[in-house]
Amino acid sequence: MKEQDRRSKRTKRMLKNALIELLKTKNINQISVRELSELADINRATFYLHYKTPHDFLLQLEDELFNIIFTSYKNHDINNQYDFLLLLYKCIGDNYELLKVLLNSNTGSTFWDKLSDSIKAQYSSLWSSHLSSLTNNELQYYANFIIDGYVSVIKSWLLKGRLESPAEMVELSMRFQYKII
Repeated sequence: MKEQDRRSKRTKRMLKNALIELLKTKNINQISVRELSELADINRATFYLHYKTPHDFLLQLEDELFNIIFTSYKNHDINNQYDFLLLLYKCIGDNYELLKVLLNSNTGSTFWDKLSDSIKAQYSSLWSSHLSSLTNNELQYYANFIIDGYVSVIKSWLLKGRLESPAEMVELSMRFQYKII
């Protein structure tokens, strides 16, 4: 059983790396199972055992990544923003290649919007209690300003090649937020 698990993980890793390479130059809809399988050096039948299409595989990778990030988010103290951001930057750094590819339009991905919307939803109750002077409409603007600002900084960090460490990015992000507020 362990050998099967190890082989499955290896196959998935090879497919993931191949998909990332192909997405650097092609749209997800232009990638065939044959091309993906050949680049990953696996049999097409092996691909079809687990996935329907390259797009289906990409969606599964996005869901797994989202769940990793969201689980770390749900397990942190909502009042401890530093710890959450550090976990977020580390997770993003660990999944750099995939996330960088998800920034380009070749994927048709909604990953970044889904991440932003989920974090906004989780923080809304905290913000509504701490920022009770704001109307619901103003609270939505605030959430967009804060979360979409963080997401934009994360995207820039990825595009620039992660020059700073996760801890440096958290410090910088928090400095920006608290200089503004």
